[in-house]
Amino acid sequence: MDQDNSTKHILQGRELIDYLVEKASNNTNAELLQREERRNRKTTFFLSLISLVGVGAIVGAIKMFVQQEITTARSSVVQEVRQEMQNDLDTRLGKFEQQAVDSVASQVEEQVGQVRTMLEQYKQYQELLALAEIIKTELENDKFPEQQMEMAQKLIRQLAAAESITGQPRFLEATKIVIDLMVRTDRKRDIDELEKLIGHVLETDSKVSQDLADHYGQLIISSPYAVEDLQSEFDALSRYARATRELKYPEKALMWELFVAYKRNQYTPSATTNGMVEMVQDLNEADTRNFCYHIFLNSHPLHWMNNPDQEGRELARLVTSLLEDYPTLRQTVEAQMATPQLRPLIENLITRKMERLERIGPTETEREADPIPHTAEAPDGENTLRR
Repeated sequence: MDQDNSTKHILQGRELIDYLVEKASNNTNAELLQREERRNRKTTFFLSLISLVGVGAIVGAIKMFVQQEITTARSSVVQEVRQEMQNDLDTRLGKFEQQAVDSVASQVEEQVGQVRTMLEQYKQYQELLALAEIIKTELENDKFPEQQMEMAQKLIRQLAAAESITGQPRFLEATKIVIDLMVRTDRKRDIDELEKLIGHVLETDSKVSQDLADHYGQLIISSPYAVEDLQSEFDALSRYARATRELKYPEKALMWELFVAYKRNQYTPSATTNGMVEMVQDLNEADTRNFCYHIFLNSHPLHWMNNPDQEGRELARLVTSLLEDYPTLRQTVEAQMATPQLRPLIENLITRKMERLERIGPTETEREADPIPHTAEAPDGENTLRR
C-alpha cells in the first residue's frame, strides 16, 4: 500500500489541549472584532445622520418631546387639582345646604313658636278683659269677686313680659280695675308683686298712680317704724308721686311728700315742711281745691273707710297735728271747703259717715270732734280707696 506524501500531524495529549485553546481564542477575538466593527458602523451611521439632519432638528425634537411631556404632566396635575377642588366644593356645598336647611327649619320653628305664644297671650288678654268686666259688675252689686280676682292676677303675671299686650290701652284699663280693688282691700303683697312686674306701665296712668301713691303713703304714715326703715315703701311712693306730678296732679304728690316729711321729723315742723306748706300757695285754683279736699278726707277715718283701723286713725292724728302746727294751712283748707264746688258734697259725706257710725257703733275715735268741721267727699270720679 502506497504511503500518503502530505504532512500530517497527529496531536495527542497536551499538544491537543493547547491547540484547542488557541483555536477558541482566535474565534473569540474574531467575534469581538466583528462586534466592534458593527458598533463602529452604527456610530458612523448616527453621526452621519446628525450631519445630514442637523443638530437643530435633533434639539427641536428633544424640545418637542420635553414640551409634550410637560404638557401631559401639567394636564394631569390640573386634572387632579380640579378634581380635588370639585370634591372640596361638593363637600362645602353639602355642609352649606345642611346648615341652610337646619337654619331655615330653626327659624321656622322659632317663628311658629312665637306665633303660638302670641296666640296664647292674646287668648289670655281676652280672658283678662272679660274678668275685669265681671269684677266691675260684681262690685257694683256689692259682691266681692275673690275667684275672678285671683284669675285676673294670674293672667296679669303671665302677660307682664308681653310688651305688645301691656302696651294696649285696654290692658291698662283692665289692670286699673284689679289694682283699684287691691288698694281698697289693702292687699299689700299682691300690689307689691304687680308693681314690680308692670310698674313702668302703671306709672303711665294718672288714676293708678294716684291710687298707688295713696297706698304707699298710707303704709308709711300708719307704720310704727321710722320712715328710714321703710325704704322700699318710700321708693315706691316717690315713683308714684313723681308720676302724679308729671301727669298733672301735683297736689297729690305734694300732700304725701308733706305728710312723710312731717312724720320723718316726728310730727313737728321743720324747714322741709315749712317749704312744702308754702308751696301750697303756688298751686292753681283747681289743684289747691283738690289738695285741701284730700286733707279733709284724711282728717277722719270714716271719711274714706268702712271700718276704721290703725291706718285711718294714724292719718287723722297726723292731719290734726299738722293743722295745729300750721294755722295758715288750716285757714286755706276751711276756705276751700266753703267754695260752691265742694260745699254741696258735704251733706252727702255727712250722711255716709253717719250711716257708718250707726252700723259699727261710735268708738272713742268716732266720738271725738272732727279736726275740721264739714268734711266733703270726693268729686265724681275720685277714688275713695279701700274698704
